[in-house]
Amino acid sequence: MKYWAVLGIDPTTDEFVIKKAYAKQLQVHHPEEDPEGYQLLREAYEWAKERARELKDEEAYCDIDESEWTEKTNDITYEEIAVMQQTSWEADLSVEAEPERHPAQMFFERMEELYDDFLRRIDPEEWNTLMTNDYMWNMEYQRERLNGLLHFLEDHRHLPRAVWEILDQSFQLLEEKEFLLEAYDEDEIAFIIGQIQGTAELGYACFQGKRLDFDIEHYLTLRQDAQTLLIEDNPVAARDDLAEASAIFKEDPDLQLMRAKCYIRLGQKLEAMSCLQHVLELKPDEHEARLLLAHIFYEERRFDEALRECEFLQQQEVLNQDILSIYGNAQIELGAVEKVWKQYTQTKLLWQEFYHFRYNLLLLRLRNKHLFSQEHNPHYAELKKAIRKNNRWVYGIIWFRLSWLYLLLFGLAYFIFRLPPVVLVLLPIILCGCAWKTLRTARMFFS
Repeated sequence: MKYWAVLGIDPTTDEFVIKKAYAKQLQVHHPEEDPEGYQLLREAYEWAKERARELKDEEAYCDIDESEWTEKTNDITYEEIAVMQQTSWEADLSVEAEPERHPAQMFFERMEELYDDFLRRIDPEEWNTLMTNDYMWNMEYQRERLNGLLHFLEDHRHLPRAVWEILDQSFQLLEEKEFLLEAYDEDEIAFIIGQIQGTAELGYACFQGKRLDFDIEHYLTLRQDAQTLLIEDNPVAARDDLAEASAIFKEDPDLQLMRAKCYIRLGQKLEAMSCLQHVLELKPDEHEARLLLAHIFYEERRFDEALRECEFLQQQEVLNQDILSIYGNAQIELGAVEKVWKQYTQTKLLWQEFYHFRYNLLLLRLRNKHLFSQEHNPHYAELKKAIRKNNRWVYGIIWFRLSWLYLLLFGLAYFIFRLPPVVLVLLPIILCGCAWKTLRTARMFFS
């Protein structure tokens, strides 16, 4: 009865009740704060599960109607009773000699036990140890293992990326991607692939060393659902899940970052800034939060603060075209065009990697000589030469497009009707007229 008291429940054969009680007591006996209590709780949990199986076997054996037994034994002889006792004894032996359970069943039971203990669940070493099980090395069970894992992951999906990578290495999930997409639900497989590749990664480091005196599974489900709703562009529904999750646990930087993104989509910038400041308090090197904060500062015309966030990111060697576009536009608004050109020169290779709409729009503004002086443009002379060459080609094409029909008709009339040479005086007039139209068209085009 000692172990039942440790779990805080009465003797039962229901393993679900035992697991629920274990999870509840785990919040009281934290492994780091109460290692002895945690060890006793683990012993009680293992003992209770084994005892529950024994009680089930006893109930199955003893489930006999006593009145039926009395009616049947009133008219039998001593020899018949002896035979019945011998049969009962043999049945007892057969129960005791219960065949060994399938390795797959034992393996996935251990996996479920590991998942139920949250602090062990988020420890990659625990999963590496589990993957050394002999069952994982038997090629006969390869397809069976994969099916068992996917069935397990339907209801056990809240895992750190490091654990997802271990599962991928052990079960070759990415290698089996095509097969999985054909054989299983596409959304489920897409979720698994996203977790392995880190495209939808949510952190778990924030839970270490914290008292998790709340329903952690419910919290993680809210967080995951909110992320899915944001991906599906449903910020209104996501806001409700995020608010409930934040009321449960506020020290999660990933959750607060999602709240900020949700508020930005809803146009609530003050709430978004509050969430972003909270993220930076929890995780000062969160680059995405600083980038979002810089973008809001720029939109609010708080250019100095936007520059401060961009410069911090540059000092951390985090540089991309989003940061450069905010930095450049903020410097232009403050009249520091020279600094923008200097930044452009230092990061020329970066902006050439791929086309970024905002950054290229910034460069187009800078190159407009009607808006800004080009004295600080290090490539202005080269650019001017290239523009002239390009313009000559453009003017020539426009002139030919406007004049070819007139020239053709003039030539046909001259040679077919054998007009006198004096008519050639009309040719320069036609060409000049076409040239004038070309200049007007080009001026309209380039302005």
